Amino acid sequence: MNNLFLILFLASLVGLIVGLIKPSSLSRFLKEKATRKNSALILGSATLIFFVLFGATTEPSSTNNSQNVVQNKQQEGQQNQVDETKTTQAAPVDYEIVESEDISIKALGNKSLSEYTAQEISNLPTNKKMAYRIVVSPKIKEEQVRSTIQKIISDITAKDDDIDEISLLLYSDKELASGAYDVAMATWAPSGKLGNVTPEIAQSNNRTTYETTIQIKENLEEYLQKRGESEDKFGFSEEERREIFKEIIFAERRATKEADKIYVVDISDPNYKQENIMKNIDKNRELMDKYKAEVRNKYGITEDTEWEIVSEALEEIWPME
Repeated sequence: MNNLFLILFLASLVGLIVGLIKPSSLSRFLKEKATRKNSALILGSATLIFFVLFGATTEPSSTNNSQNVVQNKQQEGQQNQVDETKTTQAAPVDYEIVESEDISIKALGNKSLSEYTAQEISNLPTNKKMAYRIVVSPKIKEEQVRSTIQKIISDITAKDDDIDEISLLLYSDKELASGAYDVAMATWAPSGKLGNVTPEIAQSNNRTTYETTIQIKENLEEYLQKRGESEDKFGFSEEERREIFKEIIFAERRATKEADKIYVVDISDPNYKQENIMKNIDKNRELMDKYKAEVRNKYGITEDTEWEIVSEALEEIWPME
């Protein structure tokens, strides 16, 4: 339609120009006498009308094109977001559950225990709460932590959908699994916080408000890379340094135990005396120096090397037993 109005506009414009120059040539097209004034009035009006109509019919098409451009850009943006999600959602790594603990309690919800009567407590459903210690691959990347945790939770709840809360501690080595996590910790619960399970949630297993909160060890990949280095230090492999550390800890505990027998510091013991406290401290130090010196002599290390091994053990969270 806009093409027709364009043609009519151009024809009117040409007629207007001709009418102003030689109005007599338009006499057969105009019912009134062909004068410059009549030509200007009639053809000028026609030219203006067709110009407006042309513009009116062209504008929506332009708007539609603009809308299409915007929609295309939005779709491209959404597609880019999907592509980014696919890229950042790394595949989970293998895992092994090395310890699980049932720490279930009554589903108190937002109320405290004192707000319930004994009968009400008895009738409350159980908030099934499980804690897991899990070993994952030491090659795990930071972007794989979330997908791995999601898979673990999915696998656990698929086997038992009555579980209401889950706590996870992730480790890079089974030997570390008795201490603080060295990869990540996670909580799966209503709003991502433990203690939010209401009696209604425990009964219905409604998980619509559930979230997973995750805390990843700072500089995880750098830590794992450093920990994975198998280089010898002080002439000992990591396994040997771990054994030295355990013997140092045993020497300290032995000294404390023997000092406590000689100079009792337990106030509930009949042999307790107030002056034993300082004597116990001195004896403990004396025996500790003696037994730790035996460990150093056994392995031929200095006090400085002993301190370096202990510092490494504490930094890497080596087991003490």
